[in-house]
Formats: sequence, C-alpha cells, structure tokens
Amino acid sequence: MLKYYLWKLRKDLKFQPKTSTKAKILNAIVEQKSSKIINLVGYTILFLVLLDYTALLIAPKFFNPVWGWETAGKLVETVWAPLLGFLCIFYRRDQDLIKPRELTFLSLLSWLALILGTIYLLIAPVLIGNAFRINRSQKAQVTNQINQQKTQVQQYSQKLDQVSKEQLNNLLQAYQQQAPDIAISSSGQLKENLLNQIKQRQQTAQKQLQNNFSQQKINLIKTTFKWLIGAIISGVSFILIWSYTQWARVLHFSNH
Repeated sequence: MLKYYLWKLRKDLKFQPKTSTKAKILNAIVEQKSSKIINLVGYTILFLVLLDYTALLIAPKFFNPVWGWETAGKLVETVWAPLLGFLCIFYRRDQDLIKPRELTFLSLLSWLALILGTIYLLIAPVLIGNAFRINRSQKAQVTNQINQQKTQVQQYSQKLDQVSKEQLNNLLQAYQQQAPDIAISSSGQLKENLLNQIKQRQQTAQKQLQNNFSQQKINLIKTTFKWLIGAIISGVSFILIWSYTQWARVLHFSNH
C-alpha cells in the first residue's frame, strides 16, 4: 500500500508542472490579446479627441474673451478623454512585443504629452485674463443699462413739464376714473405721483440688474476657479505621463 501511494505522488508531481505550464502560456496569450484591445481603444479615443479639438478650433475668435474663456473651459472639461487615451495606449505587459513603427509613434506620443502639459498650464493665465475681461464687459453693460434707464426717467420728467395744464387736467380725470381709491385732487399731485412711479420702476430695474451682475460675477469666479485648478492638474498629469513614458523615447532612440 505504501508503494502505491509513493507511485501516485510521483505521478501527480510529474503531471502538475505540465498543466501549470500550459495554463501560464494560455494566460499569457489571453493577457497579450487583452492588452492589444486596450491599446486599440486608446488609439481610437485619441483619434476622436483630435476630431473634437479640430472642430473646437475651427473659425477661432482669439480676440473674443467669451470664446477664449469657454474654449479653455471645454478643453479642461474634456481632458479625461486624452488622459484615458494615453493610459490605454501606453499600457503594456511584460510579454508584449512593440513593433518598430509603433515604437516610433509611441515616442511621438510621449513628446505630445509634454506639449499638451505645457498647453494646459498656459490655459491657466488665459482663463484668468479672459475672466477679468468678461467681468469688465458685463459691468460696462450693466452701467450702460442703468444710465439708459436714468436718461429715460429724465426724458419722461421733461415731457411732463412740457404738458399743458389742460392736458394734465384731462389726464387727472382719466386717472381718477381708473383709480378712484387713490386720492389725487390736483394736477401737481398727479405729476408727482407719475414721477414717483417711474422712479420706483427704474430703481427696481436697477436693483435687479445689479443682483444679476453680482450673481454672474459669482458664477464666473466659481467656474474660472474650477477650470483653473483642472488646467493645472491636467498640465502636471500630462508632464508626468511624458516622464513615465521615457522608455518609449529611449527605446526609439536606441533602435536608431
């Protein structure tokens, strides 16, 4: 009986390495094919990103602060796509074989990561500068609207001064018929009441414009700050990708 168990143990020991070796080979093949799919997805993502960037930069308006600010924001908001593309492309296994042509392309992509990192870091001052220009433009628009409203009040007041007493009396009768609850007994009171109404409307509109401007300013600051931090982090991330993919540049240089 002891001889039988010893014989069976030797047989199992001889058979197990063969099975383990086949399993390792199969796993290596599966991992290699899977990494190829990941690389393909990365190239596809970068191609689609290139199309988006091309469409974004068609008919640029470099001297328009709103266009520059929104474009910089879109680049920051969609930065996940090129980052994911670089991740998928440069993901390699130990058993992966890189062809010379692909190695050349990987070297170029590594340098592209450095360029993108520099661009995203430069986006930060562009965002700040355009945000200040947008804020000044919005403030000027609000000031112009308020001045226009004040001018309209002044014009209305001048027209009332030019109205004759007969016209004021006719207006007073019509006003008393429409609003009998309001005690207005003279044309002077009517004139003063009309002026007060138009001034109150102007003050209400002015306050609304100022509130809208304050809210726009808060939103501008919040969005600019978010995009600013995103641009800095994105720029640093691309530069780190360039640093971590030094192997692609070294291998490409060594093959030449």
